[in-house]
Amino acid sequence: LDVPAAQVATHQVLALPAFDAVLGDIVATARAHDFDGGNEMLQKMKQYIDHLQAALVEGCADFLQAVVLRRRPRIPADDLDAILSAAVRRQVETEIFVPLMDKLHELLNREIDAEERALRRTCAAARGRPQSALGIPIEHISPSSWESAIYQLANVGSYTLPCDKLDALLAAAREIPQIYRAEHPDVDDHLGADDFLPIFIYVLVQADIPDLKYLQTVLCTLCDPDKRLSETGYYVATFEAAVQHIMDLHLW
Repeated sequence: LDVPAAQVATHQVLALPAFDAVLGDIVATARAHDFDGGNEMLQKMKQYIDHLQAALVEGCADFLQAVVLRRRPRIPADDLDAILSAAVRRQVETEIFVPLMDKLHELLNREIDAEERALRRTCAAARGRPQSALGIPIEHISPSSWESAIYQLANVGSYTLPCDKLDALLAAAREIPQIYRAEHPDVDDHLGADDFLPIFIYVLVQADIPDLKYLQTVLCTLCDPDKRLSETGYYVATFEAAVQHIMDLHLW
C-alpha cells in the first residue's frame, strides 16, 4: 500500500493554519481537562480521532487520491479507499494520540491496576503450562509452539501508535493458520473460530506483554471504525475475548 505518500499529504493538510489551530486546541483542552478517569479520556480521544479522520477522508479525498494515483495510476477503488483511510488514521493518531498518551497512560493505569496485576500473575502461571492446558487439542498442537506468531505479538510494544499495534496484532493472528497448515500438511480442515481462540490465548500468554489490559483497552476503543466490520474487527474482538478468558483462569 502507498500509505506513506498519502500520510505525508495528510500531514501537509494538517499543517495548514486552520487545521493546526484545531489540533492545538484539541490537545491543549485534553491536557488541561480534569477527566474522571482514563476511560473517559480515552473515549474523548476516540471522538476526536474518529471525527477528524472522517472529515479529512471526505473533505480532502480529491487531493489525497491525486497524490496516490500519481504513483499508481491503476489501482482498484477499494484499495485506494483503504490506503487513504489508513494514511489519514495514522497521521491523525500521530497528531492527537502521541501528545496525550502519557496522561492517558497515567489515568488509565489507575483504573485498571488491579486487573493488570491479576493478568500478569495469571500469564506468569500459565507460561510454563503445556499447550493442552490452555485448551489446545492434541491434534492442533504446534511442534514449534507457535514461535513465529509469539514473536510477532511480542513486538507489539515496540510501536507507539494504536494503528501500528493493531497491525502487529493482525500479523500475529494471521501467522497462526499459516503455522498450522505448515505443521499439519496432511490435514484438510482449516482452523475454525473455536479452534483458533485457545491457540491465540496460548500465543498471547507466551508473548509476555507487560501491559496487556492497557493494550486491550486502548486497541479495542481506538480501532478504526472503518475496520470494525472487517478482518481487523474480528481479530480485535478475538483479542478482547482472549484477554477476558485469561482473566477468568485460576492457575495459582
